[in-house]
Amino acid sequence: MAENSQVQLVEKPTAAALNRFVKPIDISKLVAQYGTPLYLVDEDTLHAKAKELHSAYSKFKGPVKVVYSIKANFTPAVIKIFMKDGVTLDLTSLGELHFIKQCKADPENVIYTSVTEEPEEYVEVLHSGVRRVVVSSFNGMTNLAKAASKVGARPLTMIRVNPEVGVKAEVRASYRNGKFGVPFNGGTIDSAAKMVKHLMGSDLLKFEGFHFHLGSQITDFSCYTHALDKMDAFMTKMKKENPTFQVNTFDIGGGTPVFYNDPVPTPAQMAENHVSKLNQLAETHGTYTLMIESGRFLVAESSMLVSRIVNTKEYNEHKIVIVDAGYHILLDAALLKQEYPQEVVPVLDSKDRTTALAPVKNTHLAGRLCDTYDVFPLSKVSDLDESEVGRYISFYNVGAYSVVFNMPFHCQTKPPIVMKDSDGKFRLVRKGTSYEHLFREEGGELA
Repeated sequence: MAENSQVQLVEKPTAAALNRFVKPIDISKLVAQYGTPLYLVDEDTLHAKAKELHSAYSKFKGPVKVVYSIKANFTPAVIKIFMKDGVTLDLTSLGELHFIKQCKADPENVIYTSVTEEPEEYVEVLHSGVRRVVVSSFNGMTNLAKAASKVGARPLTMIRVNPEVGVKAEVRASYRNGKFGVPFNGGTIDSAAKMVKHLMGSDLLKFEGFHFHLGSQITDFSCYTHALDKMDAFMTKMKKENPTFQVNTFDIGGGTPVFYNDPVPTPAQMAENHVSKLNQLAETHGTYTLMIESGRFLVAESSMLVSRIVNTKEYNEHKIVIVDAGYHILLDAALLKQEYPQEVVPVLDSKDRTTALAPVKNTHLAGRLCDTYDVFPLSKVSDLDESEVGRYISFYNVGAYSVVFNMPFHCQTKPPIVMKDSDGKFRLVRKGTSYEHLFREEGGELA
């Protein structure tokens, strides 16, 4: 597989790939109770994705930990489900730290990866009991040491490296002179080589290992092959320069793709590309815990958004379908042109239908915002036939980077979130906000 890291996928995507975890009759009941737009989340899917990702790396000859980047969806109910599965939580802000503390997560099962790396931030992180920290700069490492001295803790410190390899992905996180991590070598103190040397001689910090993240929605896995080859050479060099050098934890980040429009490889196909190299690293440099990080893959397919068709218009063989949702609650539709699969919710079982509306050749799905970009790209499996006022449309695979991007453009409020528990029952896990709540939040009482 290493010789051909691009998995060939010739099959066409079908609507059968959609996670229809809620029946049309239940959708009707839920929107009658909570209104639209409405997010729906499936607990069983969350459990299944965590298990699938862990199983994909079963051939790794060492401990494997699945890590959830809660930036993808920090709904407390979602966090608590992953806590049940023993998933490690990856945080990058004090706000996220507050959330996991409120959820009573075990700080021993948390990894903190800051971008700002401020000393006061690290003091709060260490005071909370978190002991595994990823540093991304020499200055950040120094700030962590100051915090460790102040708190009286010796955190397990990992270095985030930037392998500087080419990545073909929707979002790239590894490239030359990039924002995240440090290069292996370089002329300044901000290099992994200099940081390893400093850590190995530190009484305040304990060197734990490495972390890298290459990007999101990766389907060409050659970037992992190249990154791990560079990692191997670097670790060999570090071992020669530092006799006590030992990697205990290695986090290879995320990138596991999710289906939106085109077929994507499975986590097992992804792991097949580089698990032998990961085993070779362990054999050469010593056994370590492998961390597989994910945000998008773990939560995307667990959720759907239900929106009501509020208007339509037709001209020149085109039909504009307007719903009461918008990119304010599905921002990636505008930012990344994310092609969320959509379909009109059936009113009755197909066998009971006596008439069917003729499909319109060119149907466009638009949101309720007064903005040119508020038009939803369509997936190859989207089905907008029978789009009429009053019907509902389901947007699938919206669990990642939608809820967290909710914004009050046009004084829009946050939709409620309802979870389908493993016992099949539905419960409200986030209340929708009101216009009055938004007015107060924006300083209405202070004006």
